[in-house]
Amino acid sequence: MPRLASCKGCGKKLHPHEKFTHSSKSYCDVCYKKVTRDSNEYKQLVEFICDNYKIEKPTGLMFKQIKDMKIENGYSYGGMTYTLWYCKEILMKQLNVKYGVTLIKFYYDEAKNYYNEQERLIKQLNELEDIELKTKVIKINKQTGNSTTNKSLINLNDLLGGN
Repeated sequence: MPRLASCKGCGKKLHPHEKFTHSSKSYCDVCYKKVTRDSNEYKQLVEFICDNYKIEKPTGLMFKQIKDMKIENGYSYGGMTYTLWYCKEILMKQLNVKYGVTLIKFYYDEAKNYYNEQERLIKQLNELEDIELKTKVIKINKQTGNSTTNKSLINLNDLLGGN
């Protein structure tokens, strides 16, 4: 019987048909999806930093800040990318290489709330699109003569000295 591999994420023993490989490491299906998602989000974060800071690759300070925020604060790479986008596009902050990605630390929760609010509004909008409009026709009967006029109503023409 062949030796079973262990998932590097959760430690589960894996049969050959259950094993997925990423960066020469074996993972179960659930951990593999998480690792590949993290990897893709990390690449997007690095690409966003390079494009918006107008640099070839992030500085050592930036890599350290990203790593610290990931470990200490539990921030996701996708969340960090979104926070930088939020700071640049919504708050109109300048992204300066000198300070690295420190804006993330100060605006992550605010960006998260903004994102959740946008998602809530989109959901509400989609629900409104499903509502069927109903048209109701209202007929107005004009009363003629003073005999049918309601006595509790005041004629504004009389007050203004009109006809």
